[in-house]
Amino acid sequence: MASGKGGVGKSSIALTLARALTGSGLRVGLVDADVYGPDIPRMVGLRRDVPAKSLRIVDFTSREPDLEAVEIDGIQIASAGFLLAGTQPFAAGTDFAELLLARLITRTRWEDRQLLVVDLPPGTNDLGRALPRMAERVAVLLVVTPAEVSHLDSHRLVTVLERFEIPILGGVENMAHLSCPHCTCRIDLHPPTPSDRTIWSRGITKLTSVPYRPGATPAPTDLDAVTGAVRDYLSLNGR
Repeated sequence: MASGKGGVGKSSIALTLARALTGSGLRVGLVDADVYGPDIPRMVGLRRDVPAKSLRIVDFTSREPDLEAVEIDGIQIASAGFLLAGTQPFAAGTDFAELLLARLITRTRWEDRQLLVVDLPPGTNDLGRALPRMAERVAVLLVVTPAEVSHLDSHRLVTVLERFEIPILGGVENMAHLSCPHCTCRIDLHPPTPSDRTIWSRGITKLTSVPYRPGATPAPTDLDAVTGAVRDYLSLNGR
């Protein structure tokens, strides 16, 4: 899961997608790859209060998995948020962040997972470009809002993904609108972006539009089309 801009609800979509895919019968792992601001632990009701005295970024002495995934509702989760306290920053450069992400993906004891949903940091960061070196097969789902600035930043991300020939399965338009609690009429939260300025104008498939529900996360059924796209990709690639 990737986005060109923060604040679009990407982590909520990633967690909901993991739940939806699990509900469809797949064995799913979820990697919280935003090592500078991991949100997934908080979203599933977990937190670490005791600060870590040290953090192993990489271990060249062994190739054996040494991290335990936390399983919730059938989803195995790996996150830097389990290795550091909630208020403890990861104060290291992107090279170290890439090493930590590689450890989360390759050194976690995944129990026969069919796929990993990876919640990437926002932007055209080095972590996204490094993913193909960490996994056998990688495809991307984009998350945007209707706001023009979200599409503008995601255009840059699309350019990077195309340059590295990373397939894009489609996009999710999150926080598309709000339903009035009194009359149920649709209230647009952002001025519409001119169609020729959206990422859809570049051939990215809009898989679904998810409404904004105050105080609630998206429902798995909101992502039925996304779940279908992922299952189709797995089927075409022999998984």
